[in-house]
Amino acid sequence: MQFIGINTARAPLIDPALRCALQLGIDRQGCIDAFFLGHGLAAQSPLSPASALYPAELDVAYSPDNFDIAMTDAGYARGETVELTLLVNQENSFKASAAQRIAEDLSVHDVHITVRQLPWEQYLLALQLGDYDLYYGECRLTADWDLQSLVGTGGALNYGGYSSAETDQLLADCLRAAESERQAAMLALCRQLRQDAPILPVCFKSASVLLPSG
Repeated sequence: MQFIGINTARAPLIDPALRCALQLGIDRQGCIDAFFLGHGLAAQSPLSPASALYPAELDVAYSPDNFDIAMTDAGYARGETVELTLLVNQENSFKASAAQRIAEDLSVHDVHITVRQLPWEQYLLALQLGDYDLYYGECRLTADWDLQSLVGTGGALNYGGYSSAETDQLLADCLRAAESERQAAMLALCRQLRQDAPILPVCFKSASVLLPSG
């Protein structure tokens, strides 16, 4: 999964209304087509759309108009510039290009996002120190879609410091849910994550295998 991580402990991104507005401004399919040669599935929730558990009913079609409305409602269309930095690992040109495209798409109101490309070691250190506003990240998820390390309180990959007792409970509910209950449990979790927006999923990469004719 590729996603935009957010430092939820740093103003103004401490405001969930702003985070929720930003998730509406990402042209996910546009990034896949332009920078990943179509090898990816656009995702607005942190599990693959290829999964039967994916809550497609929560997805909102990409629309600059919807983004404009959300930013205005959140109070970030007043003509008062807010500077943010988006970190990306410079060693992957595809991610760097996608990060630049997303930063440009989101920088049309008060929020202005500058991309900062860093070598892997410096990039990781900045995340560990919390020295960032946003970052372009990638992680591998297990087959049970356990998101505790990414958005659970104190999770190893929860660099943004997001913490919510309700989310922690919903994460636990998903892991212990019986097969017949998993769909409802995952829907509840994804609805909570859409509301708090601690991360902004972009896509799940896919691969292709080319074979000679016959």
